Amino acid sequence: MTTRTIDPRIGLALSVQAQPGVYALLIGSGSSTGAGIPTGWGVIKDLVRQASAVAGTPLSADAGDEEVARWWDEHGDSKELGYSGLLESLGRTPAARSALLHGYFEPTDEDRADNRKVPGKAHHAIAELVRRGAIRVILTTNFDSLIEQALDQASVPYQVLSTESAIKARKPLHHADCTVIKLHGDYKSLDQKNTLAELTEYGPATHEILQEVMENFGLIINGWSADWDKALVEALQGRHSRRYPLYWSTLYGLGSAADTLIEQHTAAVISGVTADEFFPDLQQRLESLDALAAPQLTEDMAVARLKRLLPHRESYIEIRELLTSEIEGIASYIRERGGSFPSGEDFAVSYDNECLALRSHSQTLVRLMATGVALDRDRVHAELWVWAVQQLMKARKHVSPYQDAWVNLAHYPALLTLRAIAMMAVTEDREDVFIRVATETKWRDSYSSRDPEPAFMVLQDERVVDHALAKAAPRWNGTQWMYPQSELIFDDMQTLIGHLVGSGDDFKRDFCRAEYRMAMAHAFLTPISSRPSSGKYCYGATRSSEKNMWQKDFELNGDRQAWSWSPVANGEEDPFAAKLDELSALLATYERW
Repeated sequence: MTTRTIDPRIGLALSVQAQPGVYALLIGSGSSTGAGIPTGWGVIKDLVRQASAVAGTPLSADAGDEEVARWWDEHGDSKELGYSGLLESLGRTPAARSALLHGYFEPTDEDRADNRKVPGKAHHAIAELVRRGAIRVILTTNFDSLIEQALDQASVPYQVLSTESAIKARKPLHHADCTVIKLHGDYKSLDQKNTLAELTEYGPATHEILQEVMENFGLIINGWSADWDKALVEALQGRHSRRYPLYWSTLYGLGSAADTLIEQHTAAVISGVTADEFFPDLQQRLESLDALAAPQLTEDMAVARLKRLLPHRESYIEIRELLTSEIEGIASYIRERGGSFPSGEDFAVSYDNECLALRSHSQTLVRLMATGVALDRDRVHAELWVWAVQQLMKARKHVSPYQDAWVNLAHYPALLTLRAIAMMAVTEDREDVFIRVATETKWRDSYSSRDPEPAFMVLQDERVVDHALAKAAPRWNGTQWMYPQSELIFDDMQTLIGHLVGSGDDFKRDFCRAEYRMAMAHAFLTPISSRPSSGKYCYGATRSSEKNMWQKDFELNGDRQAWSWSPVANGEEDPFAAKLDELSALLATYERW
């Protein structure tokens, strides 16, 4: 019988989730080499190669460790080959030494373009683990500052301890949000530990904080071999019993020193994974556990969470996940509703009930989108509003020439969302955001050979809502509306965002303004000829030569810059104004009575 063991990553994720802040990280050079950062020995070898070239006895590009050490013994200054001694020999002043090291750790423009010497997937995942409170202590033998950069980008406060004096002056570990302990120092300082003698013994403050970490924290090791760091190995060996488990992640096989530690502490080994695979995997497993544990967000909770996230540019992922949860629920309902009317029911009753059901399923998303557009003053998350409407349009799968009234209604959630964006655009001066969403989101049915059309065309009233069935809706109690599609949308929008826009005449005014912006899109945002839908805003039209009242309103209150309406000199013809007049003339021809 085959014996199977559970993947240690499962136990690790469960332990970290159950005890946030209890585990510390110990990361070595393997955690940064994926980002193009050399190890300390890698820097030494390269500097020796450069020195050999200048001395006229160049080493080959593939010279091994022994050959590099032999060259230094024969041509060096009789000091032991090590990081500090080598730098002191090659750079006589701190400025000179800093210049020697700069290129190994600081990225050039080319490095940045190729994502070298900048925080990688592992560093960003570690920063996210810290931000969520899963990790609070990071031990590192690395000289680079990629961890610190990733923490800065995640807006996580931290203290760095890279010298004995810094350790003595530190905050207590349990009082700090995050503590980064650089056991071998920082590359910008000459206090690094690289020679065998330097790695044999730590100072008393470093030894004390190591004992504190070993005693009070579990340990997750990545990218560290234990082959050279004698003092660190002894610190781990000195703990004969551990309160919390030890996990060791490695890409390659480990040596005898590591094997001894693994056996002593019954460590769980995670083999064959890079740091860029290991840390994002742990982050994703914790997020999966979050999803299981988190209570279902109520609408008010979702809106409150969005308001907290909106001011932060780095909250893109959290906001997208918030929207995705609602979009997936809507898409699931659209799939299940099928492509035909329910049998045995009056069409008008079924249709009105379906509109109400789609409104109900869309309610939280529409309110999230309206709130987001209204409060995203700097347009930081405009890309997300575009993305969300695109996903809603894609959620419609059924396309059929039969029962098209039912099939077309699958776009009703997208229509309601776009209309909410349009209303917030006119009330909160976000017309540029409406234009982006209305033009950048596109859809084409699977039977069409035409190019995909923009949302302002696809989500017109008459292409989504059936005129006759909207007119016969039971909710009207027999009232015969001139523009029933518009009235139905108006009624549902009042329910959805009336509390955000206002009630009575205020809501009606802004609804008609939004309808007029939809009509303007046909006049100004497409090179092809297209007719806007009729609607409540058409009551402001006239058969005389006078302007539509909503044209007058736009001229007084609209965002001319968003619509690219440039001023013209006195006496010159204004092509934009001429198009507005043409639109008013078109709307005046629509049936009104």
